[in-house]
Amino acid sequence: MKTNRKLTVKSVAAMLMALMLVLVTACSSNTNSSSGGEGGNANANANAKDENGNYKEKLKISVASTVDLKDGQLENEFHKYWTDKYNIEWDYNFIEWDSWAEKLRLWINSGDLPDVATWQYVHGDAMNYIDQGLLYKLPDDWKERWPNVAAAYKLTGLGDELEKLTGGTYVLPRPVFYENKPADPLLNQIGVIALRKDWAKQVGFELKDVYTTSELMEYARLVKEKDPGKVGSKLIPMAYNAGDALTNIIMANSEHSRVESAFYKGDDGKYHWGPADPETLTGLKLMQQSYKEGLLNPEFYTWKSSEASDSFRVNGVSAITSLGGLASYRQDVDKAMKKNQGVNSDDLVHTAIVLGDDGKYRNLEQANYWSALIFSPDISKEKFERIMDLIEESTSKEGQIMLNLGFEGKDWKYDENNQLVSLLPEGTSLEDKYPGRFEGLYVLGDDFSLVNPNIKKEYRDRAVKHYQDKAKLSKEGGAMAEYDWTVQLYDSRAKNQANFDYANEYTNLILQDGDLEANWKKWVESKMALVQPVLDELNKL
Repeated sequence: MKTNRKLTVKSVAAMLMALMLVLVTACSSNTNSSSGGEGGNANANANAKDENGNYKEKLKISVASTVDLKDGQLENEFHKYWTDKYNIEWDYNFIEWDSWAEKLRLWINSGDLPDVATWQYVHGDAMNYIDQGLLYKLPDDWKERWPNVAAAYKLTGLGDELEKLTGGTYVLPRPVFYENKPADPLLNQIGVIALRKDWAKQVGFELKDVYTTSELMEYARLVKEKDPGKVGSKLIPMAYNAGDALTNIIMANSEHSRVESAFYKGDDGKYHWGPADPETLTGLKLMQQSYKEGLLNPEFYTWKSSEASDSFRVNGVSAITSLGGLASYRQDVDKAMKKNQGVNSDDLVHTAIVLGDDGKYRNLEQANYWSALIFSPDISKEKFERIMDLIEESTSKEGQIMLNLGFEGKDWKYDENNQLVSLLPEGTSLEDKYPGRFEGLYVLGDDFSLVNPNIKKEYRDRAVKHYQDKAKLSKEGGAMAEYDWTVQLYDSRAKNQANFDYANEYTNLILQDGDLEANWKKWVESKMALVQPVLDELNKL
């Protein structure tokens, strides 16, 4: 590691410090067995342990992540206990979210990659890095040595696909769901909305588990007309930004309108481009109608990050907002409404799934991974093994409980029915008690959120119901965009050039003067110079 990056070391402490929590039993794992990986020379005694099962030798290991910390956030029992227990000194390297991809690219290509890093996986880049020897190749027996990691890795799908292409393991895709997968097939968590049920009652709008796009627009019209919340000129009937409008209006009517599924194989066995499908035009017309009627905010397309959702949960001036399908997101709404509006969201908020105007449910099959772990090609054997032992324990059932709930008897307990019970004060989270805690180095927090007692059971049950309803609807006449590994793992110059920001493209279309259908046809034609070469390549595979 080059010393000019040590200025950033304090900002990623949460990511691996938190994982110390899961290593109570890891210290008894077989860390002295040999491993066939590549990398620096190993010290045979580096991972030796004392009579209490603790590592004798302290290792300084560099790590890069987007997890940020403020000074002093690690000065608590949670982090100190496991720092001492695992005997690792972390050299933290913080990466700003917006520069995540570019900074990792620079470090990898310059041979300056930290020992371990969280990387936003890009397939073409991954293949190039592997060909150039810029990523560490895991030993051939790693799955036998670390079975918990191997089990989680297999569920990503991507791991096995990459092994077919490369003949080994160079990347550890991070699983979204592991032991708590909520439904099969697994549909993307997007496509869930929250609406004000107290306003719905006042304007005579029925509460249901699913709504078509037009039904939600009708609710927005009623709220706009009657202003049940008495918010006046501040009222925003549908609080969507450009991405939300794509998700809840266009994609609800055209499952291949998004970048993830734009290139797809049709019933004719040939590949097509979804934005050119007539269903996408249907969604565009509804989006334009929502804008022209004032249901969307006049400047919705300028909103960044949480501006749309804040109008609902913070300011209380909107009737509908987009909401991720995880129970933790619903709990965030509850906290924000209590803090900023002094209200109980259970009395005011209803969640539902969005359908197309033809009554069909559309969404994307969710790939069970997000981002990946990669290792420096120069990492020493002992550092690699100690990190993997740490990840192995973090991926176990006991490790996941420790990571997400804290200390047994202090932060949580089992009740008489052997169910997890939180001991934290109501309205607080583990992050509140131990700032800078990270959900875990490998398995994402989505998985545990479905069983986490720190999240209200009603929210967890509702989240599972939405996942299960999505699976059911997709089987019963729905239109699920299946995850196509052929498309996702195909890399070419043509495909890279045909990568558009669809949310912005669609917004520009609905804002244009003139006839929308004519404008859309011109837009499709203008893109074909970039799109057709990709279709030709895919159809030749």
